[in-house]
Amino acid sequence: MTNKKHFMIIILLIVNLAVTAALCFVVLQTGSSPALDQVKYTMYVGTQDRDSGEQIMAVEDAKAIIDSICMKHLDGYTLQDANGTWTDPNGRVTHENTIICHFDHADRDAVYQIADEVIEALNQSSVLIETDAVHIDFYSGEKN
Repeated sequence: MTNKKHFMIIILLIVNLAVTAALCFVVLQTGSSPALDQVKYTMYVGTQDRDSGEQIMAVEDAKAIIDSICMKHLDGYTLQDANGTWTDPNGRVTHENTIICHFDHADRDAVYQIADEVIEALNQSSVLIETDAVHIDFYSGEKN
């Protein structure tokens, strides 16, 4: 039985070395790391105050607050301006300046911590968080 265990360990080590060598070869040949299948989070943050229903601060000020919160939790992200439209429970259609936050390579807990802090800082009722499985490739250009 001991010989079988040793044989299996040797086989697993060889397979591990082969996979590691293949990844190193890809990095050396392409100059970049291989593409990754990951989860991408997108968070939509409205700029209207939950109590007044009015936008009480400039979009740039709200974006600066979101930026400072994101920097505490993540190494990188993208913030984008948008115009959101939604219908409230009374049937009233609302148009709202919205900030979209794109998080690649983010930890789920970090994203939800950001959401908690943004909701409090901007006095929001909620934020919308989308979760998508994506294929990510950091492309550095064609290598000759």
